Amino acid sequence: MNVFEAVKQSVTTRQAAEHYGIRVNRNGMACCPFHNDKTPSMKLDKRFHCFGCGADGDVIDFVAALYGLGKKEAAAQLASDFGLAYEDWKPPGRGSVSSPVRGSLAEASPCGISAGCAAVWGYGGNRFTDYGTWKGCDTV
Repeated sequence: MNVFEAVKQSVTTRQAAEHYGIRVNRNGMACCPFHNDKTPSMKLDKRFHCFGCGADGDVIDFVAALYGLGKKEAAAQLASDFGLAYEDWKPPGRGSVSSPVRGSLAEASPCGISAGCAAVWGYGGNRFTDYGTWKGCDTV
């Protein structure tokens, strides 16, 4: 899932507006930050629409317009502010090839089971640690 999909699936425009200090009433209306607004004219939900100036879009468009960012920068800012995980997509043939994992499981301990592996599979009293004991590994 790329940054745009992650943000659009996880954050509504209303949540973003409230996070960035815009007061939203219980009906989802707020004073528009894009023009001089005295009464609430912007509807905020999954998307936003201002009935005064016609501003309209999704959460990424909202943050891009609010802070003068590009769409990619706005999406990255939202992901950072809301703690969203996403894949950082790079076009094929660009950037470096991912490096292989250094070391092997056999190097981690005498029986070939690493401490990290034991933690993932449930450390203590199960068949994985019993396997380590059976193989003569006392580090698991």
